[in-house]
Amino acid sequence: MKESSAIDYVLAIHAGHNASALVGTPDKIIYAVQEERLTGEKNYWGFPEKSIQACLARVGREAREIKHIVFGAHQLVTRYHSREDVIQSYARQDSLGGAVRQRFIVPFVLKLNKRFGQKEVLGQLKAMGFNTSAVKFYDHHGSHAASAYYGLRKNTMDKYLVLTCDGSGDDLCASVRVMGPDGEKVVATTQWNNSLGALYSWTTFRMGFVPLEHEYKLMGMAPYATQAYSEEIKSIYSSYLGLDRTGLSFERKGFTRISDASKDLFNKLNGKRFDAICGGLQIFTEDLLTRWAANAIRKTGIKKVLVAGGVFMNVKANKLISELPQVEYFEAFPSCGDETLIFGAYYQYIAEKISRECVPVLEDFYSGDDLEPDEVTAAIKKFNHSYRAMEHPGEEVADLLLKGHPVARCKGPMEFGARALGNRSILADPGNLDVVRVINQMVKKRDFWMPFAPMMKKESSDTYIKNEKGLDSPYMMMTFDTRENFRDLIAAVHNADLTCRAQLLTKEQNRGMYEIIDQFEKKSGKGVVLNTSFNLHGYPIARTGEEAMHIFHNSGLEYMELGPYLISKNT
Repeated sequence: MKESSAIDYVLAIHAGHNASALVGTPDKIIYAVQEERLTGEKNYWGFPEKSIQACLARVGREAREIKHIVFGAHQLVTRYHSREDVIQSYARQDSLGGAVRQRFIVPFVLKLNKRFGQKEVLGQLKAMGFNTSAVKFYDHHGSHAASAYYGLRKNTMDKYLVLTCDGSGDDLCASVRVMGPDGEKVVATTQWNNSLGALYSWTTFRMGFVPLEHEYKLMGMAPYATQAYSEEIKSIYSSYLGLDRTGLSFERKGFTRISDASKDLFNKLNGKRFDAICGGLQIFTEDLLTRWAANAIRKTGIKKVLVAGGVFMNVKANKLISELPQVEYFEAFPSCGDETLIFGAYYQYIAEKISRECVPVLEDFYSGDDLEPDEVTAAIKKFNHSYRAMEHPGEEVADLLLKGHPVARCKGPMEFGARALGNRSILADPGNLDVVRVINQMVKKRDFWMPFAPMMKKESSDTYIKNEKGLDSPYMMMTFDTRENFRDLIAAVHNADLTCRAQLLTKEQNRGMYEIIDQFEKKSGKGVVLNTSFNLHGYPIARTGEEAMHIFHNSGLEYMELGPYLISKNT
């Protein structure tokens, strides 16, 4: 499907880690996609040429016809980096040459050149046929803040406290802002060399995982550690980073920059248990973020809190911020790493060129590729599996779940970002604990300590989770404590602390998925299903019908809802 009316389009681009692109009009976002979905390389780092081409194809325009191009950062690292490149860039910093480069040369170059990388991206855009005379670059943390404020605000007349926190971007790693109908005020910022995100990423690397990708695995392990061991490790982390005298900025405790301190840190952690390190790092992170947020509320008097930036992918820290007594409302922008800088850039451009009130709020996150009927038919024919049209999809999928079968679902527009939200998901009965083993054997092969997530109807979610403030969670950006009936969703609950990363769904957001949950509730008495992303281990989430069929064919999955069809290996 193509947009063909004669209107001006805005193309937003992120070139760098988790590269992405978005195209929209002043009224709405039409299409957004990460480069990883088009290259098959998870967390793709570089220039998003395929994503840009997909945006053009979606609206039926040539490059020369696009008049408005925006970026969500001033400084861009556009050279392609493979996963191995990222690991090696961390490893090299233990050598003398690597240390000199990272500690002196790179900061010096970035300090001198506030537009680092812009010349390269403009050249790449010109090579694609774009007119680059009116390209606009916005501040990195300003773009994170804009994504949260414009995308999540409930009332254009309200003021919001907007917090951003990540590894680094445009010299900063965190900011405190008040945003509302009269504009925004930057209350405080933190320089990049005092970065909480860097501390977490360096620990990820030192623990043998992939930095800028596997931080969530440390968060997932953390609840298994005993409190005493975790507190001991927390005290070590606290000796490196804290809050400054204002309580509104992060501040390193010594002269050494946080990104240079990991070797010394792990000398102190030598011999400590791996789970204790994860636990100590997590409770240190939670304590620092909650104190920071509480101080910001006290300073500004604003109790409605919105957050963005990669550190806020930490759903357990988000939970604790949301539970602060002084917080009236809390929400994190979905998939709030650098991939969503495109949303902030788009929002800022619309606010600047038209008005702040006219910026469209985020209604859902299904902004990717939809399935075309011909493409689905071709994909089915390519793989020799049984299929039939579904007369009552919600009821038929619910019946399979009730019988203990995991069911893949590839239907409707693809979700943007890191979370599967029902349209590119694997679903299962959350009351069947063995389904975790089954799904991992079939397709996921995820680390044994990592939990799956539940999806439930928002209006009945109080049956399963504690959410006294009635907070929204349509994008799985925070965890909740479960109630005494947690065994009804035990396969989608963290086994150590009985929390869950719940998606609270409304009918308006996804009618097809809502119907599946509704039918499953009528048949089982449980208004919740297990949801995990539909992908092979180490690869991005499925995008097209052919990709879905490929995953289905090369996994142990037996059933899949693909567009209007039920695909089966058993009939």
